[in-house]
Amino acid sequence: MLTAYIFSLLVGGGFLALSVFGDFLDGMDIDVDVDGELDVGGGAEVAKLLSLRTIVYTLFGFGATGAILHAVWGGASAGLTAIVASATGLASGAFISAVFRYLKRSEGGAELGERSFVGLTGEVSLEIAADSAGTVKVVRGERRHSVRARLDATCPDDLPLRAGQSVVVVGMADGIATVVPVDMKLIEE
Repeated sequence: MLTAYIFSLLVGGGFLALSVFGDFLDGMDIDVDVDGELDVGGGAEVAKLLSLRTIVYTLFGFGATGAILHAVWGGASAGLTAIVASATGLASGAFISAVFRYLKRSEGGAELGERSFVGLTGEVSLEIAADSAGTVKVVRGERRHSVRARLDATCPDDLPLRAGQSVVVVGMADGIATVVPVDMKLIEE
């Protein structure tokens, strides 16, 4: 059973560490998000309990408690250790799920609207052409966001924006940014 505790601790703790320290990995283009929720049958209440965040915290709570109790009791009370570790894991997952549901309902942790991206500069991370959307990395506050983007109608059709090129967000609709190259925006002004 110690193997299951250590596995759960490593997997749950690994995902938690990546979510906490994920901003340090931005230069490596690794996006880690443990906020996704599993959509089962049109948003059933059970699906809210099965979010990736809940599963990660449950695994971490189970693994940490089981490993600690196994070490403290020397593996003598395997049944009791499994029961306490399972209860602790489920309780930590349920608690975190309840906290994040509360934050969604209240204004705490509310995301800024799409309009807050307009006027920000960013960097193209996936080429944007007249006939295809790409992505840009935009810094808003202290976070770096990867946003789908397309060229503004004022840009020439033969002007693809290559990775690494600086852009300005001039509009935002349905989660997709409309961008122009920085040099073009400066020419207009």
